[in-house]
Amino acid sequence: MHWPRSVQQRLSITIPAATLVKIALFVLLVVIAVKLWPVMIMIIIAALVAVMVDPVVEWLVRHRVRRALGITLVALVMFGVLAAFLIIIVPMTVAQMRDLGKELPRIVQDFSRRVPAAAPLLTPLLEFSKRPPNTSQLQPLLTRGLLASRYALTGLTVTILTVVISIYLLVEGKRAVEWLIVFARPRYRNKLRRTLKEVRPIVFAYMRGQAITCCLCGGMALTTLTLLHIPAAVPLAVLAFVADLVPVIGTIVMIIPAVLLAFAVSPLKALIVLVVYLAYHLTESYWIIPRVYGRQMRLSTLTVLLAVTVGGVLQGAIGAVLILPFVAAYPVIEELWLAPRLGDTVDEHERIEER
Repeated sequence: MHWPRSVQQRLSITIPAATLVKIALFVLLVVIAVKLWPVMIMIIIAALVAVMVDPVVEWLVRHRVRRALGITLVALVMFGVLAAFLIIIVPMTVAQMRDLGKELPRIVQDFSRRVPAAAPLLTPLLEFSKRPPNTSQLQPLLTRGLLASRYALTGLTVTILTVVISIYLLVEGKRAVEWLIVFARPRYRNKLRRTLKEVRPIVFAYMRGQAITCCLCGGMALTTLTLLHIPAAVPLAVLAFVADLVPVIGTIVMIIPAVLLAFAVSPLKALIVLVVYLAYHLTESYWIIPRVYGRQMRLSTLTVLLAVTVGGVLQGAIGAVLILPFVAAYPVIEELWLAPRLGDTVDEHERIEER
């Protein structure tokens, strides 16, 4: 279809050069954000750690300890905990996993005898554990070992760098926040400061609660499995410590291997492990968490489950863990930034939470 020349002139679209530059800069910014997303995740974790330990530094300052000395003491404790994990926990975990590998044929046989229906599924595992790998199978195993070593070294490097960044945030965090706030419009700066001030207790409550509940969960698992003489008690306790970071899903992840290994030893011990794990998580959900998290973290079970699902789909296990403090901070954003648009909805939400 051919339009008249006059119509074509009226339909012509002119895009200013400035608009094209803005679009190009926006695309460039998105590409940079995607490339630097792992670094941004690391900075977010470091910020959460800094918020968690900053009250300790403030407590030392109130007791006439200079802030620089207080930060140094906190840094020494943080690196001491990391060193203890690497020197004590990691070797014990590796040693018990090696012993579990040696005992695997007997465990598989006992499990197959107690559960005959599972024997066809466990037969390949039993044959693999009895037969040493040949030359053709050794190459893939070595490749996987090298990859595992590489990932372990990368994880250690990222962990140390995260701790270092958190220490620098303790030193320069307030100055850096003020520097970022300056880029906002003047009418928004006070509101941003108030938002950060009210979000900070929520993040602190989350990090403190996670530290306490993870340590309690790991201690419960280690004590129970050690007393019952379950194989690989330390690796299972480490799994419980890590899995407790993820609500609901983490409970299932830590229970299944513990119960299976206990069942290979004795069905009665498997039942005891299951009862102890479930009893602890009920206690944690209805008694420990309300006390260690406080009123700052008022999230329903449905909200937690949806948030963990969304975070896990977007960023895996790290996303499932990191999304909860941001979800808990939403009421602050709603009250300070969205109240004029939402009107009475904010007050209605508050009345529902109070009830």
